[in-house]
Amino acid sequence: MLFRDVYERLSEADRIKLDALFLTGEDSQTSPWNDLKIDAPKVTVNGLRALLIRYDQLSALAGNQDLLRHIPFVKRQQLSLEGLSLDAASMADMEVKKRYTVSLTLIERQLARVTDDLCDMICKQMMKVQHLADAELENYLTANQDKTDEILRRFAQLDTLLQSSQPVNNQIAQARQLVTERPDLCEFSRVHSEFGGKNECRFMWRYFKARRSELFRILAKLRFVATSQDKSFENALAFILANNSSNSNRITLNGKGKTVLTTQDLDWIPAKWWKLVTGESDRKLEPSRVNRRQLEVCVFRQLVQELRSADICVPGSDTYSDSREQLLSTDECNKVLAEYGELVGLSVESQAFVDHLRAKLTDVANAVDRNYLSNTNFNIVNGRPTLAKLIKKPEPNGFRVVEEALTRKLLALDLSILDVLGDTMRWLNWGQFFGPLSGHESKLEDEERRQILTTFAYGTGLGPTQVAKSVSGVSDRQIAFVNQRHITTEKLEATIFEVINAYNRFWLPKLWGDAKRAGADDTKWDLYENNLLSEYHIRYGGWGGVAYYHVSDNYIALFSHFIPCGVWEAIYILDGLTKNKSDIQPDTLHGE
Repeated sequence: MLFRDVYERLSEADRIKLDALFLTGEDSQTSPWNDLKIDAPKVTVNGLRALLIRYDQLSALAGNQDLLRHIPFVKRQQLSLEGLSLDAASMADMEVKKRYTVSLTLIERQLARVTDDLCDMICKQMMKVQHLADAELENYLTANQDKTDEILRRFAQLDTLLQSSQPVNNQIAQARQLVTERPDLCEFSRVHSEFGGKNECRFMWRYFKARRSELFRILAKLRFVATSQDKSFENALAFILANNSSNSNRITLNGKGKTVLTTQDLDWIPAKWWKLVTGESDRKLEPSRVNRRQLEVCVFRQLVQELRSADICVPGSDTYSDSREQLLSTDECNKVLAEYGELVGLSVESQAFVDHLRAKLTDVANAVDRNYLSNTNFNIVNGRPTLAKLIKKPEPNGFRVVEEALTRKLLALDLSILDVLGDTMRWLNWGQFFGPLSGHESKLEDEERRQILTTFAYGTGLGPTQVAKSVSGVSDRQIAFVNQRHITTEKLEATIFEVINAYNRFWLPKLWGDAKRAGADDTKWDLYENNLLSEYHIRYGGWGGVAYYHVSDNYIALFSHFIPCGVWEAIYILDGLTKNKSDIQPDTLHGE
């Protein structure tokens, strides 16, 4: 019924267009269906152009997405993952009504991903502009260090002169000579003070202009919508888009065009940009014109912040969509509010709910105050909380003997990773989570062996080809088949939680902790630079990404999240609690 409804609402022309995805042309070795699933290109200007072409291709195919609105989001997600795992030949063999629905869900998914990638491209390209401008600022300050030193030397001479007993006329004459005999220092001082000494913004245009045309193409294709009632930044986006073909560097705010800006629409401009954009030093003065080039750079740089803070959303995307659209409506909430309050044991009346929370917070605050004196590691010094450095506990007697005995026993067993995977498969049957993406019963021969080899191949990074060369009776295609058509991130997480729960049943981990606490910390992993996830990490140095781990106090890894460098890790610290579905549920989380 689900697939037939979509099939019947498709026109004949739409069906022909979708069927063409599975045909290979004479001048191509791959089908358009395969092209739909390619990964994002490198973070370069050429990669950005290729991504824009992909966006246009997917948009041309996405004219029937309204036909999927009656299908639940989870079901659409499952169908798109199934389509992602199938090649053109397998799709052509699929039942025709289901094939059209699966095709549309994959197109919807890929269009959302490409939209996300375009937003990521804006962020990456503008961060490159930022880094290049920072580097030029450092070079500028270094190259002009002698001028800075000379200005300071002359200022000291002026101070000495003014403190002397010479007549005022002589002081004025000598002061005039100190200032005017080096006009280059006067010009340097004027520019330095006018735009700010350490203001990298004035160097950004020269690096922005090489990316300008592609960034404006993204701005023209995507819709950037404010998530609050403040539309000032949204108006600024529309203004620079409407004036991007202007030849004038100074444009009037209230011009003759359809899109105008008011002075209130400029309130978001940061202080270090104000002089560059408006030409005014005093923010109290209302500018009538702005510097078009500087406004463009300023808007795109601010757009990065707006996207990351969710103050701007992009309809049709996934990561940058408006999360409120996935929430229940007010009417739907009111219908189930009483039942929910009874289920969780909370009052749904506003004042009673506030009183309940206030009482709980007060109890916690009082408990913290009572325990303060007994906590020797925590002190308040000059009004600031400080933590004392923990002192390492001494090794207990016999520790080395036990360690050496365990090492000898493990070496004597001569275990490999494949042995571990085989034993845990027999004990836990974790392969039960790796069923077909379609939800149907698996028809694989020697299924457990192939699941173990697939886990080994991708878990160790060897890949299917190298494992197939080393293990008899299996091909690289059979290993890759299981990965493509049976395994997703959600299935991997379910398997991990099953293993965690099994391990937690042993008595040994309980000797190390009670699993009521967990710690969160990060580790940098190297990635190649031209990657949508890769960023430069200032503290570690070099390009890469950050693996953010949550580990319980009994040394069981509960959750991991891969995030870009430089983001606020604090927004991910609670993920280990909210997304951890294992039996270990800490109530206290420690972080940096």
